[in-house]
Amino acid sequence: MTALLALQVLTNLAGAPPGPGLPTGWRLDRPKGTEAAAFRVTAERALRAETNGSAGFATYRLHRALRPEAGVVMWRWRTATPLPGAALHEREHDDSPARVLVAFDDGRMIYYSWGNREPVGDTFRSWTSGARLVVVCRRAADADGSWHLERRDPFADYRRAFNRAPHPIVAVGVAADTDMLHARTVAEVADLVWEAGGRP
Repeated sequence: MTALLALQVLTNLAGAPPGPGLPTGWRLDRPKGTEAAAFRVTAERALRAETNGSAGFATYRLHRALRPEAGVVMWRWRTATPLPGAALHEREHDDSPARVLVAFDDGRMIYYSWGNREPVGDTFRSWTSGARLVVVCRRAADADGSWHLERRDPFADYRRAFNRAPHPIVAVGVAADTDMLHARTVAEVADLVWEAGGRP
């Protein structure tokens, strides 16, 4: 008997009007002393992030926390502006045209990142904080402008990285940053959902 998989939409993008800025309920943060990346909702109800030597972290707090259980976070994203000089392990070159972030109620975060030359699946702690995990999902070669679908199990990623039982997920978000390389990028992220019982 095949198990039924339940899909839960995680943000309010699907009902947001197209236009510049973030929808109601989203919060924009940026590194101190850095210009904020520009966000807008597209006609396809994707969240578009544009940088020009800037950085921005747009987060949406869930109405109800996701308790640790079997399932996957899914999303679609695309970019046609790779960062050939990026190196996510190095502080001076740690830039990405797009990241999808997952935040837990203990302050830990996972950044599912569009990398450069790093192997897909490369996982490591961020230089910014030991409570932040970076997981490389795409490389510069994938930045061809087409949509790519991702499926990740954040609770399993948390467990492996931090060697402890995962906490509930309280927020998700979209980030982009080129404040290190002073480059211009454009990326879009859409359809952030949780699939209960799903597998990567």
